[in-house]
Amino acid sequence: MTDALVAQGTLELQSDETAARRSGRAYAALALGAVLFVFAIWYQVYGDTRRDAQVWTDPLLQSHRQWRLRTAFVFLVWSILAGFCVPFGLGALLFAPIWLWFVYRVIRGGVQFARRRVI
Repeated sequence: MTDALVAQGTLELQSDETAARRSGRAYAALALGAVLFVFAIWYQVYGDTRRDAQVWTDPLLQSHRQWRLRTAFVFLVWSILAGFCVPFGLGALLFAPIWLWFVYRVIRGGVQFARRRVI
């Protein structure tokens, strides 16, 4: 579908350099999400699902885009579920491994992106 939009001229392919800068900013926002995960989720949805972000052709950038989106959404879902468990005394026990998993994903993704490796 995006090929058809590009052919019609409604979408323009962005340069890999621009996409790489966006990807770097997205990792920074995701790291900030360890404390303010609502901001990270918003940035992932806004920055990675805009029309021009969907036509990235570089497999490295596409791979990391998917990695960040999965990380952000899984973190959000598990955090909400853990939040519902707080009144029962289980929330605090659930937040620690969720947060550690999130930090691991952000660090691993950032390191792999810096090494220019597809995840």
